[in-house]
Amino acid sequence: MILDIRNLRTYFFTYDGVVKALDGVSFGIRRGETVGLVGETGCGKSVTAFSITKLIADPPGRIMDGTILFKGANLLWGLEREAVFKPVRKTNRVKVGRRYRRIRAGQDRMTAVRGAGISMIFQEPTSALNPIFSISDQISEALLLHRGEAIIGQLLNATPTGPAVEPAIQNLVKVAKENQSDRLREAAVQLGAATGVTSMATQAYYLFRGAWTDPESKVPALRKAIHRLRLSGLQRSYLRRERALLEIQGRLKQLYMQEMSRGQSEVMARRRLGTLRAALRLRTLYFSLWGIRGNVKRPLKDETFWRTVEMLEGVRIANPVQVARGYPHELSGGMLQRVMIAMALSAEPELLIADEPTTALDVTIQAQILELMRELKTRVGTAILLITHDLGVIAEVSDRVCVMYAGNIVEVAAVRELYQRPLHPYSQGLLSSIPRMDQPDKKLESIPGSVPNLIYPPSGCRFHPRCPHAMPICKETRPPTTLEGEGHTVACWLYHGPEYTG
Repeated sequence: MILDIRNLRTYFFTYDGVVKALDGVSFGIRRGETVGLVGETGCGKSVTAFSITKLIADPPGRIMDGTILFKGANLLWGLEREAVFKPVRKTNRVKVGRRYRRIRAGQDRMTAVRGAGISMIFQEPTSALNPIFSISDQISEALLLHRGEAIIGQLLNATPTGPAVEPAIQNLVKVAKENQSDRLREAAVQLGAATGVTSMATQAYYLFRGAWTDPESKVPALRKAIHRLRLSGLQRSYLRRERALLEIQGRLKQLYMQEMSRGQSEVMARRRLGTLRAALRLRTLYFSLWGIRGNVKRPLKDETFWRTVEMLEGVRIANPVQVARGYPHELSGGMLQRVMIAMALSAEPELLIADEPTTALDVTIQAQILELMRELKTRVGTAILLITHDLGVIAEVSDRVCVMYAGNIVEVAAVRELYQRPLHPYSQGLLSSIPRMDQPDKKLESIPGSVPNLIYPPSGCRFHPRCPHAMPICKETRPPTTLEGEGHTVACWLYHGPEYTG
C-alpha cells in the first residue's frame, strides 16, 4: 500500500455543535492503482482528500484521530499534541485550544509529502490559483520546488555552441517550409537535444509554427534564444546557489520523512540545515539587488516559462503560450481547471488526488484529461484517488471503488464486481439512478430523503432512515465491515460474512 488510512476522524467545531464529517474512515490505495471515491454531495469525499493532505481549515476543522500512512510514514504523527478539547457545559459545543507551534511543525513536515509525494487537483481552481501572478509564474514555482535540481542541471550543462546545433537549425528551417506540424515538432526536438536543453524544442516549435512562407526570418530570433543559454559567471553562480538551496531543502524533506516514519524528532539535524540555508542566503544577498536580480534570473525564468508551455500542451490547451502569459481572471472555468491539472501533474507525483477533476470540462476534454491521467499512471506509476459523482467516469478509469455515505465507507469492491453485484442498499440506489444502454426502457430511481445533519447523525447505521431494508438493529448498532467476496467488503446488517479487519 502506498496510502493506508485507518479510523480517520475529522470534525468541524461550529456554533451549532460538532460536525462529525468523517467518523472512522478506513481504506487503502496500492501503488499504480486508481481508486474511485463516490457518494452524494455532503458525504465527506472532499473532506477525506483535504484530511490526507492536512489542508483542513483550522478553525473550524480538526483531524481528531486516526492514522494516515504514506509509504510507511505516519502523516498524523504528533497530532494529539496540537490541540486541547474542552466540552462546553450544557451544550453540544466544544472549545478547542490550539498549540500553534506544534501545528506549524506538523505543517512543515507535510512539505516532505506535498507535490512530488502527494499532489492534488482541487475541485474549485480559483481557490488554488493566485489572481495577481501569471499562469507561468505559478506553474514555474511548482516546477522549481519539485524538479528544480534537474532543470538547473540542464542549464549549467547546456551546449549552445555544440557541433550539432547549426545543422539542427538548418534542418528546422527546411522542415518548416513543408508546413507539417509533426515533422516540425521532430526537428525542434532534435534542436533541443543538440543544445542539451529540452525546453528549446518547445520554444523553437512555436517560433517556426505558421512561418512556412518565410522561415528564414525566424532564424535571428532563434539564434538569440540559443545565445541566452551562454551563461555569464554571475548567472552560473546564481544557479549554483539555487541548486544548493534545493539540495538543502531535499535533505530537510528526508529528515521530515524519517521523523514521521520513526516517530522520533530530529530537532538538532533540522536546526543545522536551517542554519546552513540561512547562511547561504545571506552570503549571496547581492543576487537580490536591483539591476542584478533580473539579469541572473532570466535564464531560469525563460526555461521554466517554456516548460510551463509544455505542461499546458499536455492538458490540451490550444494556445498554451498565450495562456502561460495570462492571468487566472482571463481564463474560463474549463481552462482554469486544466491549468490546475497541469500544475498538479508537473511534479509527477507518486499519489494524485483528483477532486472532481472533470466537472468544469466539456465531454471531449473530459476524455482527454482522463487519458492524460491514465498515461501518467502508466509512465510514472502514479496511484490515483479519483473523487467524483460520475459513475461513468469511475467505470472508465478506476480499478477499485469506495462508496462513502455520511462520513463512513459503506462498501469497497473492484469496479467490475461493484457494478455487477452491488451489496449495500446505498450502492444499489446510486446505480439505479443512472441510465443503462442495455436497458433503455428502465425507469430511473432516486434515493428518498437526503444526507443527514452530521451534528446529530442517526444512531446505528447512518443510512437507515433512507434504507428500504432497514431493521430494528440498524437503528441501534453501527454495522461491522464484513468480507463478502475477494476484496469485496460491506458495512450492512443484511450480510453476515467474516468481519474485515484490514
